[in-house]
Amino acid sequence: MSNNVRKNLIFTGLIILILLMASVIYINASSKRNNFKNKDNNAALNKDKKIFKESTNNLSAWAVYWDLNSDKEIKILNKQLKNICYFAANFNSNNELVMPEKLINYYNETKSYDYNKYITIVNDKINSDGTSLLKDTNLLKPLLSNLDSRSRHIEDIINLAVKYDFDGIEIDYEQIKNDMELWNDYTLFIDELYQKTEKKGLKLRVLLEPNIPLDKLSFHEGPTYVMMCYNLHGGFGEPGEKANPKFIKKLIEKMSKIPGKKEFAIATGGFNWASNGKTTALSEAEANSILKEYRAKVQRDGESQCLFFNYKDEDNIEHQVWYADKATLESWMKVITEKGYDISIWRLGGNLFE
Repeated sequence: MSNNVRKNLIFTGLIILILLMASVIYINASSKRNNFKNKDNNAALNKDKKIFKESTNNLSAWAVYWDLNSDKEIKILNKQLKNICYFAANFNSNNELVMPEKLINYYNETKSYDYNKYITIVNDKINSDGTSLLKDTNLLKPLLSNLDSRSRHIEDIINLAVKYDFDGIEIDYEQIKNDMELWNDYTLFIDELYQKTEKKGLKLRVLLEPNIPLDKLSFHEGPTYVMMCYNLHGGFGEPGEKANPKFIKKLIEKMSKIPGKKEFAIATGGFNWASNGKTTALSEAEANSILKEYRAKVQRDGESQCLFFNYKDEDNIEHQVWYADKATLESWMKVITEKGYDISIWRLGGNLFE
């Protein structure tokens, strides 16, 4: 073989080797770019899984016994959901604390779910004949009036929580208003209940209404105190939003008098005010269904970020509907999270979170 031929073969081999190396380098670089791109995409997907951008990963929410179609919403909220409050245990005609059968069944079905489970206790009395007294303060007075009766009531509450293996207890006693004697008994009850729940390893949440006379009361550190940031408008008055930023900020300031851990609750859904004087609570899904049925024009209120629309029904009755959607809730959440507090959602069921 001549020297020229040998040189040509060597040169050709070198060219082929260089091309192969260049190909390997290109493939590796492309692979890295794709990996980075996939990581970015995965990060974006993971970010999108956080349904409420303005919320923390410590959301609490209520599942109510009359609307337990909540599984889809729980799955959407996913890891953002830390606590579920099972609403609610009430009192029978003998003033005994009981859980509705539907709620017991639902709790048993969801017992293995990965969040803290609270049983909510309300001052509602459901009689055997089907009649009821809601937010009954006359029910509370004998239960809280002295140490012995409070101790018996506390024992009943803790026994109920232990029986069903709840992680915590939530107290939602409402409409005490300006009954300062009852308020004083109530704050003693909360202190005594907290001492007993601590010993049993149970968590304690206490709900507070916006009209609570906090300047006249002393709550002590220990439980998580939850302020209801809703009912600015409702079935008791003129149409309008359940809340707005000014209202929420005012309640956050009001709660500064309470020590320890605090949360703020916002409300889903809304109300339908009819011109005949009838007002009906409705969910976002129900409001959306009415909107489509009557082909109404929906608008968003600039201050509260609530949606509202008007329509006339088949009986020629005028209606005005105000309700919250995901964007509304996020705007309220932003006000709360900017102050560093966690959020509770009243309630699961009928929400179009997606």
